[in-house]
Amino acid sequence: MNRLIAHRGDMTTYPENSALAFKKAAMLGFQYLELDIQFSKDLEPIVIHDENLKRTTGINKKVWDLEAKELQSISLLHSKELEDENELLFIPSLEQIIQLINQYSKLHVFVEIKKESVEKFGLEAVVNRVLGVQRNAEFNIIIISFLSSVVRYVKSKKLLPTGYVLKKYNKEYFRQAEDMQPEYLFCNVKKINRPDQLWKGSWKWALYDISNPDFAYELLEQGVDLIETGDIVKLSNSEYFK
Repeated sequence: MNRLIAHRGDMTTYPENSALAFKKAAMLGFQYLELDIQFSKDLEPIVIHDENLKRTTGINKKVWDLEAKELQSISLLHSKELEDENELLFIPSLEQIIQLINQYSKLHVFVEIKKESVEKFGLEAVVNRVLGVQRNAEFNIIIISFLSSVVRYVKSKKLLPTGYVLKKYNKEYFRQAEDMQPEYLFCNVKKINRPDQLWKGSWKWALYDISNPDFAYELLEQGVDLIETGDIVKLSNSEYFK
């Protein structure tokens, strides 16, 4: 599994972006994880994809309407079968996930800073806070974003590698990639007509979201560096990735 990225952890089996989802992915042997960052009212990085809590918790509030301690007391939606793991099913902060993942020091974690929080609190405030919290990590962190401004700002700090998540696969975004020179490029595989003819550069390619093991293996054979998947159990059980 050294070329597979667990998208929001084991998000097919467990609540996405939960401590349990990341723990299980690490236990399966995944060396790459991806998580999302929004910000609380008191400017703490929270591991959650949406700016609104409704989809993942049933509570119709914005992340930034609540302080970090309030968010960490809210349980993510989950099945009754997971009640024994309840302590790992609350909305986590980035700091909490770092403490958990520090047990698996060989991991590489892609931390995606979401645009909604950047627009709410400002680029420097958001990125600087993430950079400060990540100093406690004993594993490798790569900051990724759909926002070129985030990638450029992180690169200017020369602290961490970066990844640019492409909204489109066209000449405009290729020029941006050439200008920024991120260490990774991420793209939805559906946006790319010829995965065997990806843009050449110093970066590594990560394509998402792929759940078919045959297709994942085909892409790797064509030169894709990393495959991001939410269905990590299906891929990890495939003969290609054992």
